[in-house]
Formats: sequence, structure tokens, C-alpha cells
Amino acid sequence: MTIEAITNRTITWIEGWRTSLDAPFNLDAFRHIYAQDDRFSSFDFGRPHDGFTDWATAEAYYRKFMTVPANWRLEPTAAIEVTIRGNVAWSTVPLHATGSMPDGTEFDFPECRVTLIFEKDGDDWLIVHEHGSSALPFPDEETTKAMLAA
Repeated sequence: MTIEAITNRTITWIEGWRTSLDAPFNLDAFRHIYAQDDRFSSFDFGRPHDGFTDWATAEAYYRKFMTVPANWRLEPTAAIEVTIRGNVAWSTVPLHATGSMPDGTEFDFPECRVTLIFEKDGDDWLIVHEHGSSALPFPDEETTKAMLAA
């Protein structure tokens, strides 16, 4: 599988993680890109502190989690970076997450990022680990500059 193919799988992942009143979340549309066994693990945004160490547990959580927001959308804010080393590949991409809750409360996470780790499985590449996070807001510009210079 080429860098282009891993990039396309990452785009499939990004596009899969959305929901709206007109188009409910559909994990079945992109679950084929995941290793659906105990090879899969995840440490992400709002997931349990200990993460998930198998697909079945993660899948059940994902399906429940995505019923909470009325709208949820991820948009890349820079190019997807892909690295392939033998039977392992990973992609990273910064994201902007936006949406709203059923009561209309909007949310906006402008500095998210995700790393997806793929493992070659026969002729296919499957996600065996995903890690997403959101940057905490820095303090004012001067304090931020001082912190980064330290």
C-alpha cells in the first residue's frame, strides 16, 4: 500500500467521524479500516483514562459516544503526514472539531490532532491504534512566548 492509500484511509477515518441530524453517525461505513480484534487499542479525547485494548469494547463506546452530539465534524487544518516502515505505517493530521449538542450548545476545538497506526494484514492495512488529543488553550501571547522560550 502506498502513501496515497494510507492518506486515503486517513481521509476515510476523518470523514467517518461526523454526525448530523440529516446524516447520523455510521461506524459501519468505515469500520473495515480497523483491526477488529485485540490488536486494536485507542487512547483518545474523551475516552476512558485507560483507553481501549480491543475492538469490541471500543466499538461499543464509539457507537454510544457519537449519539451524544447533534452535529460533529472534523476538518484537517494541514496536510496529512504519512510514514511507512516495513509492515507498520502511521499518519498524523491536525484537525479542527466543531459541532453542537442536542440543546443547541455549540462546541469548537480548533487545535485537535490524531495519529493513526496501521499494520499490514495480508494485502490490506488496518488501524491497530489511534490517538487523538486536543491542545489546551495557552495563556496570553506574552506568557506563551515566555513558556516556549524556556
